[in-house]
Amino acid sequence: MRSTITASLLITLMTIGNAYAASSACPAVSDIIQVKDEQEGGYEYFAPGPDKRVWVGSNPYAEEHHIETFEFTGGLYRDISSEGNKFVVSCDYEGEEFLAFTRLTLYSFNDWKPATHTLWKREVNKQALLNNKNAQHVETCTSKDQEKCVFEYSSLSAAPSKK
Repeated sequence: MRSTITASLLITLMTIGNAYAASSACPAVSDIIQVKDEQEGGYEYFAPGPDKRVWVGSNPYAEEHHIETFEFTGGLYRDISSEGNKFVVSCDYEGEEFLAFTRLTLYSFNDWKPATHTLWKREVNKQALLNNKNAQHVETCTSKDQEKCVFEYSSLSAAPSKK
């Protein structure tokens, strides 16, 4: 009986210890792929993400050469996005020209939290300014150093199906 309780306790502790089994960061600029958007104009952007997922973004005003000057400018976490997706991380990139930018987004990061020694900051009462009025939990990382915007999560949920 004692060994059964001990084994159960160990399994429980191992499960708790692995709650945040994965960490991730925004994609490097060199990993971003640019594709011409023939329907909307501008460009769509894609980058490989964790668990064979894909970070996705777009800019209908982008020009082909804009990506050449992109730099990472920060990250944003929301428990609910403006489009209703849950546990969303977005990564912002800007270039030298006014309309040279994109935001790559990936969801759903279950049990999201900032990694240790990063610069994520919880935003309070700024949801309306961030166009995230439905979100209860919003955090930003304004560092241009991607290593300062690393985050942890337990798993990725299946992406919602498009209707």
